[in-house]
Amino acid sequence: MPTVDGFLLLGWMEKEEATYWLMNECSFDPPLTEAQAHGLWEKYKAAVDALPERAPKQPARLPVPPSLKPIVDNFLIRTRGPEVSGVVNVNPLELLICQLYVVADRADHHAKQLGGKEWARCCLQLDRPTLPMQLRTEGDVIKVSLPHGEHMFAAVPGGFTIQQGGGFISVCETAGRMVLKAGYHRSFAFSRCLRKDPEAKDKSLLVAVTNTLPPPLLPAFPKQGLRTTVLGSRAPLLSDFFDDSLAMAVKLLKKRFEMHIRVGVVGVNET
Repeated sequence: MPTVDGFLLLGWMEKEEATYWLMNECSFDPPLTEAQAHGLWEKYKAAVDALPERAPKQPARLPVPPSLKPIVDNFLIRTRGPEVSGVVNVNPLELLICQLYVVADRADHHAKQLGGKEWARCCLQLDRPTLPMQLRTEGDVIKVSLPHGEHMFAAVPGGFTIQQGGGFISVCETAGRMVLKAGYHRSFAFSRCLRKDPEAKDKSLLVAVTNTLPPPLLPAFPKQGLRTTVLGSRAPLLSDFFDDSLAMAVKLLKKRFEMHIRVGVVGVNET
């Protein structure tokens, strides 16, 4: 089966989650046994447990370069409201993370846009290219082929539509900590380019500050494992993806994305 390069932070995953990723989302030749998957998780879990306690602090908020202020102003005019409260300029490597995998091939796609204002436009992107979406029906299910997984089914005046999610990097704040919320592959791509060229002029990214948390970080979420990890004494950082002792390079099974819409007519009692 086709694969793509990726990285997993197994040591911050719970044992069941890590085992699932290794045995269902990765390709190994020969395939891993469950015992081998458990052994890999134990190795990386031990590496995380051996880290000195971290006291994560908010990353430094750097001045926005004058040349990029028009991009920020335009972004805020179009987005400021209940969800987006502002834009900050930070070093992404200092951000806490709540997504414990990255697809390196996807990051490479973004890296092609490297250079000055292009990074700002890429990371505060609002107008994403619209590609044709093929659909087919199978029984009572409509299946729509998507170019990527960041789409949602939404009601609009007069009907329904399939919309792309926001294409910008966003962060959220909880318990005094700043967490990368969306835009992991853009952030990873920028950080990897920066690590390859330590003398690069640009060492920070513009990110949108949002007012809502991802569901797994909410206090009422049924499973509190990820929230406990992010708020713990050894919380994962984006920079951990670049530490070979903490991040495992893997071959991930390549995905294509479909939206499945089940259609049915139901009789409802009048009131």
